[in-house]
Amino acid sequence: MAYTPDFEIVHIGVNCRDAAEAEACADQFETLFCLPVNPAKESADARFTGTQVEWMKAPGRGRCGHIALATADLPAARAYLEEKGFLFDEDSIKRMSDGRILVIYARQEIGGFAIHLMQK
Repeated sequence: MAYTPDFEIVHIGVNCRDAAEAEACADQFETLFCLPVNPAKESADARFTGTQVEWMKAPGRGRCGHIALATADLPAARAYLEEKGFLFDEDSIKRMSDGRILVIYARQEIGGFAIHLMQK
């Protein structure tokens, strides 16, 4: 049976200069769009509004940031994209405790955004 892509955009990561800019952007987004800052997802690297926008506290991958796409079968999704010429950065892999890949970044950017796949 052929693989059918089931990609779902999970969040957009926006590169900010520093933690102060990330905080200001998140607060402004919360005020304008009623999308609350999400303290449960706060980390040393990022601040979230809702679960959809990740404000990076320092420039990360991608000229502008990154787009995170989740899929139910990450290995199959990776193979599907590799068949289309997409390459992946092996050094970017984060694994689950059982060894399966949780996150992997593509080498290519689209529109200045890095792309990473996540296992649902």
